Parts: sequence; C-alpha cells; structure tokens
Amino acid sequence: MARISTYQSDTSVEKDDKFLGSNFGGTTKNFAVQDIARFLSNTNAVNIAGQFTYQYKDQTPYGNGTMRVSFSSGDTFQNAGSIKISKFIYGETVNSSENVLDVLSNRQILITEIGDQDNYGVYNTATLIQDTDETDFYNLSLSSPTKFNGSFTNEKFYAIISIGDGSAGADKHAALTFTSSSFASTTDSDGNVTHLTESINGSTMKYVDFQHDLSKRPSITVAESGSPEQVAHVPVKYINDNKVRVYFTGTTSGKIYAN
Repeated sequence: MARISTYQSDTSVEKDDKFLGSNFGGTTKNFAVQDIARFLSNTNAVNIAGQFTYQYKDQTPYGNGTMRVSFSSGDTFQNAGSIKISKFIYGETVNSSENVLDVLSNRQILITEIGDQDNYGVYNTATLIQDTDETDFYNLSLSSPTKFNGSFTNEKFYAIISIGDGSAGADKHAALTFTSSSFASTTDSDGNVTHLTESINGSTMKYVDFQHDLSKRPSITVAESGSPEQVAHVPVKYINDNKVRVYFTGTTSGKIYAN
C-alpha cells in the first residue's frame, strides 16, 4: 500500500464515500460518510447548544437516551400531549443534562425527527417535572401544537430544541390528556368505584379536575378521542387561578385545552 500522502485528494465528498479505519475493538473496517453523519446527528456529538437528542421508544426497555410520548389518540405529532425524557441524551451515560433540561420549561419547543425534519411539532410547554417513580426521567406537558406534520416512529431519533419564550409576547397554554379513570371518584371497601357528580344548570354531571398551573383563568375547550378535529366548549368551574373543574354528561376520553 502506497503512502496516504500520495493519493489524490477528493474535494467532492458524497454520502456513499468511505473512510478506512479501525473500530473500538481494533478491527479494520470501512466507514461510510452517511453513517458517520448519522452518528453525529443522533448523538449530538458536535455539541449543538440547546439541542437534546433522543431515541423514541413506544415499548420497553426504556433506558438512557430514550423518550416516550403520551398521545390523545394515534401517534401523530398533532396528538402528542406530553413527553417523558431521559436526563441523558442519546449516546451519553456519564454526563447528565438534568440541570440544563430546565430550559425546556414554559417555552416554545420544536420536536423534529433527525432523519426527516418534515416530521415535526411546535408546542408550548409547562414546567419540567422529575418523574417520581423513574427518577432518571423528566415529564413535560405539551400544548396543542401550533404547527405539526407526520408521526412518531419507534426507535427513530428526535431532536428537542427550545425556539422561543412560551410566556413573554405569547399567551400561555396547557393541555391534559384524560381517560375515564381521570374522572373524580370514590372507591368503597369492596372495590366498587362511584364517580362523583355535581348539579350544573339542573343537570347531574361528572367531572375532571385539571391542574393547569397557568396563574390565570383560561378558556377551556375539549376534543374527544372519537372526533379530535371537533373542539367543543363545556361547562367549567374555576377552583382557583391554577385549577379548573371540567364537566361532562358521562365518562369519556380525549384532551382538555386551557388557552
């Protein structure tokens, strides 16, 4: 093999070009440019400030560098209601991001697929909260997206970026994904569940309490799971500036928006 310096330089680099080198175990291998670029993107190895990269997982095991999403229905960016993210970005096992992750609190954020940035959502967020059971993970509630396209795909990689102030110059929002188990209820000694009711305008109605923490009394709308494109106004009672009681004629599921 001739000296490397004698080979002609190629200034037109293409994704299918290859480097010759050794892997971690010392074995000589070819490394494609597109594979190196993908590794740098997925792990944020070039340290783009304020970008957090994760592998989306919709089933166990959930480990370092992973994120989960709660949906009102389906797995689209439009229906994402909250995310659970590791304190370690993908590829990192030593240096935690648990302190700097707080920059995602009460902000406008972009979540986008690294391999196809046209799959994305833009959301306003609530306060980042450490999970009480999985303490290496943090929960972040999302508003209804202002812009979105596409769906989440298991084991693909996503970047989360803070792109604006969620409060200054823009109204604050919150959202709650609810199911039949979210309705206020009591359980007797035999395990029988009874939903609590209140009389509203002469009608007996069941209710969900929504702790939105917006420090105001926002407008409340509801999108039920069977028809998420149809948003309805429902009876509400403001418990205080951070909590509202939302009434329904029966138990259902969907998403409550505080705007």
